[in-house]
Amino acid sequence: MPLKLPSFKKKVLSIDFGGNEIKIVEGQALNKSINVSKAFTVELPRNVYRDGEIINEESLSSLIKDSLKAHKVRTELAHGVVNSSMIITRNITLPKVPEKDIPSVIEYQLEELLPVNPEDYIIDHLFIGNKIEDESENIEVLLIGIPKQMVLSHLDLMKSIGLKPIVLDYQGNALAKLFDFNTSINEFYNTRDMTIATLDLGYYNSKLSIIKNGKILVTRVLETGTKSIIDSLESIFDYSLEEREEKLFEIEDISRDVDEYTDYSRLVNVVKSTLENLTEDISMVFRFYTTRERGNTINFIVLQGSLSYVNGMENLFSNYFNIPAVKLENLNNVKINQDISKFSNAVGGLIRIAEV
Repeated sequence: MPLKLPSFKKKVLSIDFGGNEIKIVEGQALNKSINVSKAFTVELPRNVYRDGEIINEESLSSLIKDSLKAHKVRTELAHGVVNSSMIITRNITLPKVPEKDIPSVIEYQLEELLPVNPEDYIIDHLFIGNKIEDESENIEVLLIGIPKQMVLSHLDLMKSIGLKPIVLDYQGNALAKLFDFNTSINEFYNTRDMTIATLDLGYYNSKLSIIKNGKILVTRVLETGTKSIIDSLESIFDYSLEEREEKLFEIEDISRDVDEYTDYSRLVNVVKSTLENLTEDISMVFRFYTTRERGNTINFIVLQGSLSYVNGMENLFSNYFNIPAVKLENLNNVKINQDISKFSNAVGGLIRIAEV
């Protein structure tokens, strides 16, 4: 059965913080559908926000406040969604204990489980499930450690805009809830009992999560993003930043080999070479998951984020991993008049259940 939610009469804002732009949705998560009434982006100048760090709070606050005013948003209740390479995740196995006792067990072993100063992080966990190891029953848990300063700075930012922040969610958790709330992706791919690799191909980096029935099984932040490709083109072509970005999205089909020696073929080869670093990193995460337990498999890959708009990206990933890869186009229980791929993290952030 898909996730069911209580109905709330009040609309909520969900703000997905990204390095190149911020995605904001206004809507309601009802018990049978998620209704998004407004969805828009806030483009960010360089050196304002990056990798979960607010670099210029005054500028960022002003940009969001102006955008909310321009879109006539009066909703004050707000959920935030963040991701960062500074967020620590660990898959751990513990002796089976009642679920209510998991926090105390983690607290007792925390210094061994996470190589950080616990006072500098807000530590939470997501229960994955039970497993048998060496003839004993254990439980598997995903530990998530978010820098305390990151949490406080985002909550303070939302307050400075005049919002009332309710929760700060982790991006992987927002997506897991979103897919669990729906039964089909793109009207074809079933979400029930399927292991889905979600790949958010962002500007500064990419975020990979392997999820099943609302549970995050593995999650990682990978270094390669749109900027990696834009930077690699700079050493080859005498193009401006804007021209390099335009050329990237003018590629006819990145999954096809181009043999002739032209500027176009050089462009395609440089992009593919950079993407090889990403596919190798993804392969390592896939191997980590599939070799952990007999029967572990990945049914399909869902692509999101800016790089997913490069022509042929779905075929490139399908061919490389021999797994169906699709760009997220629609979810059966989400009503939105904008591109769901762009706003999926923010839409998932509307859901209030098992937040981190």
